[in-house]
Amino acid sequence: MTQERSELPRERWRPFLDDLTRQYEGSDVTIEVLSLSFGDLLPVERLPLSYIEYDDRDDIFSVGVGGRDGRYPVVLRHAVEHPQKIFSDIVSPATPRVFDVVDAEGTQTIVTIHRPIEPDGTSTA
Repeated sequence: MTQERSELPRERWRPFLDDLTRQYEGSDVTIEVLSLSFGDLLPVERLPLSYIEYDDRDDIFSVGVGGRDGRYPVVLRHAVEHPQKIFSDIVSPATPRVFDVVDAEGTQTIVTIHRPIEPDGTSTA
């Protein structure tokens, strides 16, 4: 299945990521890194979201996970220095929220925000 993603303009990165943090804080997050130089990595799999941000002063995109309870007491940070592009998915209530961050070397970081499951088995928006 192909997921269509549109590129976000750089001036929208910060407000877009701030909105994601407000909407999905505490939701499970998976982070995948696809790199031609060192291969594919899965540094984070289904940990609770603490924050997603873009610091335009230092030109760093970062995702913080954990730090929410005794099970995950420390916030772990995944950072992408000097991101070149951010692509956002077309949102559908039945699918996880996905976006890609591409750095200057072409390394792609895929962040998937899994929607919480309601007691009736449906996912929330």
